[in-house]
Amino acid sequence: MKKWLTAIAFATVASITLAGCGQNTAAPASADQSAKSAAQQTTAQTKQDSTASATDTNTAAQQPQNVNLVVEPGMKLGPDGKLHDAFINGDFTVTVGQPVKLTIYNYDDGTHTLTASDLNLDVKVQGSKKKGEPGVTTVTFTPTKTGTFNWICKDPCDGENNQWAMAHQGYMQGKITVTDQKVQHVSMVINAGYKLGPDGKLHDAFTPGNFTVNSGEPVELTIFNFDDGKHTFTAPGLNVNAQISGSTKKGEPSITKVTFTPQKSGKFQWNCTLKCDGENQEWAMSHNDYMMGDVTVK
Repeated sequence: MKKWLTAIAFATVASITLAGCGQNTAAPASADQSAKSAAQQTTAQTKQDSTASATDTNTAAQQPQNVNLVVEPGMKLGPDGKLHDAFINGDFTVTVGQPVKLTIYNYDDGTHTLTASDLNLDVKVQGSKKKGEPGVTTVTFTPTKTGTFNWICKDPCDGENNQWAMAHQGYMQGKITVTDQKVQHVSMVINAGYKLGPDGKLHDAFTPGNFTVNSGEPVELTIFNFDDGKHTFTAPGLNVNAQISGSTKKGEPSITKVTFTPQKSGKFQWNCTLKCDGENQEWAMSHNDYMMGDVTVK
């Protein structure tokens, strides 16, 4: 009986031992299998990195280009010797495939449109509700084809001149040029004693005084000056110091262009460094969105 129990015990121990060894009998991965696994992990990581990179690129590509237009009644001199309603900077250029944030500042108390059927644009421009305070209208669109496209204002305007401006380019008609070049076209308009301040007085001002551009993309800044006095657009943080000549004839602005490429994001102050807004003790020179402002770089 003891011999039989001893035999059973030995057999049981042997079975347990064999079972334990069996759990660890799987052959180690071969060198080929390890290399294949590493390659799969590298490929997956590469795909993940590529996807992230593409997402970053798409995000950058979708940063809007900012275009600012200014409508002023009875301000621009025509070849007929009369002053007419006009989009002062109505001819502008944008980049194909990139969203455009179009902002229109209207100093006229009448409404207008910017209608370009070839670009599916029909912007309703609200009027000013108070002298010196522009109505502001903003719309976003993305041009999908290159070319030069005409736009018109459909709302009756320039009434004192039998709506002359509505039928003439550079007044209440203009052109939108769509190119494949990555250049941001920004414009500003200077008027003397034109913009209402919180003090209830009309001041010298750039319209708009603040604008936004994208980092790493060339900027072409065009400044239309209806004031007969000189000004500057001086932004040390952007290495810009534009000298702006005065208008030599009422209704005919001087035009100054300067090109720069912002290399870092942030907010950069600009100033007019020449004395102006004299009747108001140069108030505009120390107030944002008049004769000083900010350039925001994204």
